[in-house]
Order: sequence, then structure tokens, then C-alpha cells
Amino acid sequence: MADLTETEERNLRAVSEVLPFWNSHDVAGVLTFYDPDITWHNVALEETYRGQAEVGAFLDRLFVAFPDLDFTVSEKIARDDRVSERWTIRGTHLGPFMGIPPTGRPIEIPGMSMVHLRDGRFLEDRFYFDASGVLRQMGLLPSLAASQTRVARAALWVAVNRVPAALALGVVLAGAVARRRRG
Repeated sequence: MADLTETEERNLRAVSEVLPFWNSHDVAGVLTFYDPDITWHNVALEETYRGQAEVGAFLDRLFVAFPDLDFTVSEKIARDDRVSERWTIRGTHLGPFMGIPPTGRPIEIPGMSMVHLRDGRFLEDRFYFDASGVLRQMGLLPSLAASQTRVARAALWVAVNRVPAALALGVVLAGAVARRRRG
């Protein structure tokens, strides 16, 4: 494996050194690692934040949603002026997040980022996280295993095919009657 360049080493340091500021919820401290022209692409929420003020406003909302937020990075790969990261955010959902009022539930959000740095400062971050997993942890979506039951598959079929509720109920009841007669 080739040695890291000076730029790659500097970028990996920046990615590591910002974490204590995240975990102390120090928005101003986090932003010192960000270029004034920072652009964040929040792919899961279909939002883009441009500049330190917009990124800072998102961080403020995130820290309200998860006042005990803990951010860990489990893997980092540097190549030229880019660093990819695999990370996890953990916290208790005590404020609005994704438009959802607080549930009081513990949440674990795995994600990945592709960060472009300029002069050792974050210039662009395109990050992805499992939004449906967050919704399941909040109790708003059933587990994937639960969606495999006969009743859940029927409900999904009705929803996907936009069958009116009265017709769907009739189909379900007819199926229940037929099963009783058979067995």
C-alpha cells in the first residue's frame, strides 16, 4: 500500500479532529473546520445546505433533536482531496427530526459521507443515511420482517394498487371467510 500524501494526512487529521466538537455539540467549533463555501448534500432528506450559516442551522436542529448525540467514525479512506467515512450517530429522539415530533426513543443512524476538502477544511460533504431505518426505530414503519406476513402483504398490495378502503376490507373479509370454510 502506498504511503499517504501530506494532503491526505492533513485531511484525515481534520476529519478526526472535528469529532470532539460534534460530540460536545459545539456548532461554532465544528464550523471552524468548514470552508466558508461549504456545501452539504443531505441525500436522505433531499436537502442541500450552502455556507456555514445553513450548515450551522442544521446542526442546531440536529442537536435539539438529539441532545445526547454521539458521533463516531468507524472507517476513513483518504484519496487526494477527498475522504470517505463510514459513521454512526446515536442519541435519544427528544426534539423534532425529519419533521417528526419527539418520540423519546433511542436512535442509531448509520451513514456514509464523501467529503471534499480544500486546504484541510471541509468544502463539500455528500452524506447518506438510512432514513427508513430511522423511521422504524421511531416506531413509524414496521420492521421488514413484519411486512412479510400475509396481512401486511395484503395491506401493501392495497396501498400500492390504490384500492379504495371499502373494497380492500371486503377482499380481506372474503379471504378470511374462505379460510375458515376450508379449515
